[in-house]
Amino acid sequence: MQKKHTIFGIPAILLCSFILMSGCTQQNSSSDQTTPPSQMTLQQILENALIIESMYYKLETSTAISSGTIMQNSTMKIWEKTPYLKEEALITAGNITTNLTIIKRPEGIFVYNPIQNRYILSPGSAVPQVPTPEAVNDLINNQTITILGAETIDGNQTTVIQYTPSQMGNSSTMKMWIWNEKGIPLKAVLTTTKEETITMTFLYSNYSFVDIPDNTFSVS
Repeated sequence: MQKKHTIFGIPAILLCSFILMSGCTQQNSSSDQTTPPSQMTLQQILENALIIESMYYKLETSTAISSGTIMQNSTMKIWEKTPYLKEEALITAGNITTNLTIIKRPEGIFVYNPIQNRYILSPGSAVPQVPTPEAVNDLINNQTITILGAETIDGNQTTVIQYTPSQMGNSSTMKMWIWNEKGIPLKAVLTTTKEETITMTFLYSNYSFVDIPDNTFSVS
C-alpha cells in the first residue's frame, strides 16, 4: 500500500451523497426475502466481503504525477484467510525492481529475507495491502462517502463510490468500483493534490474463493 490506506474495488458515475450510519443500515423486513443486488444498500454490499473465508487475487498498481511521469508500478499477489495474509509484490521504480514477500500471522508480520533464505519476524513492518475486513470496516465507518452510480466491469455489477481516506487528510480522494455480489473492489483511483497531483490506479483481478491451504502462510 505504499502508504497505508484503504483500497477496495468499486465503479463510478452520477451523484447521491449520504451518511453511512443512516443510509447503510436499512435491513429487509422479512428474513425470507432475498434483496436484489440493485436494491442493496452500500453497507449490505460491503458486508458480503466479511463472510468470505478464503480469497486470492492479483492487484496491479501504477503511480503517476500530473506531468504524466510514471513514478512506480507494482504487481501483487495476495492470499487472505483470517487470521492470515500473504503478499508477494514486484515493485518497479525507475530502473530499480524490488521483490517483497510478507506474511501476516497472529504472532506478527514476517518478511522474507532472500539472503538468509528465510522469513524474519519484523515488528516494525506493515503490510502494503490492508486485510479486507479492516478495509471494509473503515469504509462502513467513513462519513465522507458519496455514491456516484453504477457500472459493469467484466460482466460484474459494481457500485461506484467516492470518499476521503481517513488516514490521508482532505488533500486525497478515493474513487472505487465495488463488486456488488462480493463486496470487494474491482478498481480504485486515489488522487492526492499538494504541490503536484499524484494519481494511483489500482486494478483487482483473478479473484478466487477456494480454500487456501494453511501451509501457504507458513514461515518455517
